[in-house]
Amino acid sequence: MRKARSKTPSVVHETISRRMFCGTGIAALSAQLLPSIAFGFPADTPATSSGASALPTLDQLGTGWLDCGLLAQMPSLHNFHEMGACAPDLVGVNFLPGGQLYGDESGPRWPIYYSLPLCCMTIDDRSYESTNCRWFAFQAVRRAQVGDLDVVTTNRLVIEDTVVMWRVKFTNNGVTAKSFHVALTVDSGWRPVNQEFIGPGEIRATSDKWKMDYVYRFFDLPQNKTDGQFAEWQVSVAPSESREIRFLMHVVEPGKPGRSGLTSEWFETQWDRTKAEWEKRWKSAFTPDNDFFSGNAPLLVTNDAAIREIYYRSVLTLLVLLRTNLWSNRTFITSGERPKGVVFYWDTSLFSTLFALLEPKQMKEQIKLFLEQDPHESAVIVFKAERPPSPKHLEVPAGWDLRGYAANDLSIFRLAWSYLVVTQDKEFLREKIADQTVLQRMHVLAANWKKLRLNPTDQLADYGGALNLLECVPTYINKVPSFNSANVWMMRELAEILEENGDGAEARQLRLEADAMFKAVMTLYEPGKGVWASLHRDGTRVEMRHCYDFATVGHFLAADLPPNVCREMVDFVQRELLMENWMRAQSQLDVAATNSDRPDHGPMGAYDAWPAVTVDALCRLGYWNIAVPFLRRTQAAVYEGVYAQAREFYGVKRRERDAPVRIAQRQGCMRECTGGGAFAETVLCTLFGYMPKLGDAPELLNADTPRGFVGELRHVRRGVQRYIIRSGDTGVELRKET
Repeated sequence: MRKARSKTPSVVHETISRRMFCGTGIAALSAQLLPSIAFGFPADTPATSSGASALPTLDQLGTGWLDCGLLAQMPSLHNFHEMGACAPDLVGVNFLPGGQLYGDESGPRWPIYYSLPLCCMTIDDRSYESTNCRWFAFQAVRRAQVGDLDVVTTNRLVIEDTVVMWRVKFTNNGVTAKSFHVALTVDSGWRPVNQEFIGPGEIRATSDKWKMDYVYRFFDLPQNKTDGQFAEWQVSVAPSESREIRFLMHVVEPGKPGRSGLTSEWFETQWDRTKAEWEKRWKSAFTPDNDFFSGNAPLLVTNDAAIREIYYRSVLTLLVLLRTNLWSNRTFITSGERPKGVVFYWDTSLFSTLFALLEPKQMKEQIKLFLEQDPHESAVIVFKAERPPSPKHLEVPAGWDLRGYAANDLSIFRLAWSYLVVTQDKEFLREKIADQTVLQRMHVLAANWKKLRLNPTDQLADYGGALNLLECVPTYINKVPSFNSANVWMMRELAEILEENGDGAEARQLRLEADAMFKAVMTLYEPGKGVWASLHRDGTRVEMRHCYDFATVGHFLAADLPPNVCREMVDFVQRELLMENWMRAQSQLDVAATNSDRPDHGPMGAYDAWPAVTVDALCRLGYWNIAVPFLRRTQAAVYEGVYAQAREFYGVKRRERDAPVRIAQRQGCMRECTGGGAFAETVLCTLFGYMPKLGDAPELLNADTPRGFVGELRHVRRGVQRYIIRSGDTGVELRKET
């Protein structure tokens, strides 16, 4: 892994894959489905007419009680600055403010985290694992039954702070009084140095490893004495009554005095404030002219309970991963476990329209930074506390130079394009990015495929090896249809922008090149099979049975494809990829399936955005009757909270159509991921057909085509005007909002 180019940057590039991020230490990077009662919106209970117009609450979007024995990931905690990850026991919370949380892969529910030492709890000298848990945006809850005692632990992170709060509640469900001994200790397996007892109800320890002190403060004071390594209580609970122990852990600089004022009253105030602030920001996200975001997400009004839940959980995913303590204070990091501030261009581009609607101001600033970068250099950009200075001029290496993700040209172009067409900010095209304009930089992105030709006469770009593409699929390499079809779209969209700016000659040339590339892409199609091939550098043609070709070709080239090709493609997806409640990214019949088993891109699951973009392609190809029912069925897969990096099929039925689904953890899959924003994007841009163009009057995708879905999308912005889009029996219609 190369070092960053600057010693103290605000943004750091690394040539590193998603998987490598999951297994790399912080030092190198810092220099069976559950029943319907688990869902906020039960699948068999449609929303009432009165409830349809109401924004769902965060309590509704919490989960039901989940069986921990069936999960691979325990609940998480987020507070717009940091992430915490609950351990499978009743009190452990993995927490490392400012650092990379994910350490390495291990068994389900017990990944190795880089964490401050966990606290542990025993009841009568015995520790217990959680049997059930619940997730909410503002808290995590764990539960276990200890004889007649129901033990429930609830955790919250103080908003934009480094304080973890605990409430441990003991309820006696028996008929006689219970008396038991409770002890809280710091995990001896991670015991730091210089533990010291400070005063009544407080333990402080110093971690040399992480160069920070952490202080546990107990508000329901220990009854017995402590030696500085534990706190203990003798608890008595009458039948049908409860007792509670409250405590917190806060982080301070080594050797500095602990924070004052952390009283029981402060605890209660912050406990309530945490939920209240989460609710305020959630409501702000859908409110025009709110005081937090510079824009707003559209409000979905529908009695379709499944699509309603999918949409709102998708938007909530982005709020979970929102960070306000970076130079761009509305940054949607890709996942919370990675080093602070890590953003993948690819994942971010999958909700580009929603981004432009919700936070146009900071999106613009971020795009300007993205356009300053060499898109072939890295997979990610790392936001720091300060923005790096802009370069005076941009230098691009000559020749084939793909060192990062093949998706970057498309991803950055798509983000800039979405910002332009949503905001109608035409002046942005003339803003300077070093010694070029935004328009010139977009031209570079749309034409960058020419640098990736191995021969100047090639009509298809070579997108490198597995690490440049899907990482885990060894045969998905070199000349692939997916990103070459995206090149066709970029050239055509750039031609539209150029024509709008009066450059008709260049626009015509781009369209000619796009048409020629479309013909070249079609040479990779496998007639009669509905699948596409990759063309390797040695001349080998390898049949690929993967969803990404379907999704990209279907999205970018649907209008160009012959009807028989559309039908064959859809037959393949129905036959080999779509399952009961989720999908397989790769067919089990793919020649590389046995060598590609990673939950996000292999045959045993899918990256969480893939079902969403597959639905989009199905619709664009004309198969709404397949797409919308499948989209509804995926509601059953989001019972664990919001969207993740991947969901996997598991258990003895994992190869069957009705295999159970869960959030994946193996091979470094993260619990939440902004790629899940693709579901809201599909609802917005496909089901409702929101398709803004630069300068043109607003139009809708296939407006005369009924979706099989009834609903209304409010507060949809284009430029300064807001619209309502309505889907009904005859298609979709748009009208201005007064």
